[in-house]
Amino acid sequence: MNGSQNLCETFSEQLRDVPDIDIWVAPPFIYVPALTEAERLQGFTQIGVQNVHEEVQGAFTGEVSAAMVAEMGAKFAIIGHSERRNIYLENDTIVDRKLKSCVDANLIPLFCVGESIEERQNGSAEAVVQRQLRSLKGLLETLPAERLVVAYEPIWAIGTGISASPGDADEMHGKIRSYLGDEGAKLRILYGGSVSPNNAEKLIKQTNIDGFLVGGAALDVSAFNEICQLVGGD
Repeated sequence: MNGSQNLCETFSEQLRDVPDIDIWVAPPFIYVPALTEAERLQGFTQIGVQNVHEEVQGAFTGEVSAAMVAEMGAKFAIIGHSERRNIYLENDTIVDRKLKSCVDANLIPLFCVGESIEERQNGSAEAVVQRQLRSLKGLLETLPAERLVVAYEPIWAIGTGISASPGDADEMHGKIRSYLGDEGAKLRILYGGSVSPNNAEKLIKQTNIDGFLVGGAALDVSAFNEICQLVGGD
């Protein structure tokens, strides 16, 4: 819940195209048209949203469905973000229903998974992430891998300024890929958790990290541009 019309205009004017990488931007719902209609961004960005409701329609005052945002021009939706799971108590059942809703609306789900610091310390991190991924794994039997994206975001690294070490992040990405089977090799798996220009280069060099889900650094277009350049190898 950050940003403004002015920030959208800044992104529209200053976001830079980087060859051979995909740049996706997920503003709050009300700013989706401001970015989808920005002619300069068309052709090198995809615009999405930070959340959707699990139902298609109904008496859910204040909520927004996957079908609605698809109609607005959004191409993807972030679901299962740690803040949604922790603050709004969205459990695996709710997130799985959102996954189905996105697929039905032809949105690419950007499916977030991750463990708490307690779960990492007690050795259950891998089991927690596998549990969260169970429904997505089933979808890979019928849906092409390019229509799904996974983001691993260790909860203890969200908004704390503490990033998982490149080795720890890569290890979990590798376990996710292994759990998802043959199709997992084709799936894009992003790292999210205090990504910044200071750590992006080391993280992106890891074998199993395909890109980033950028949080706070994405509020600064200069920092976001720098991360994109680092991903692109410049």
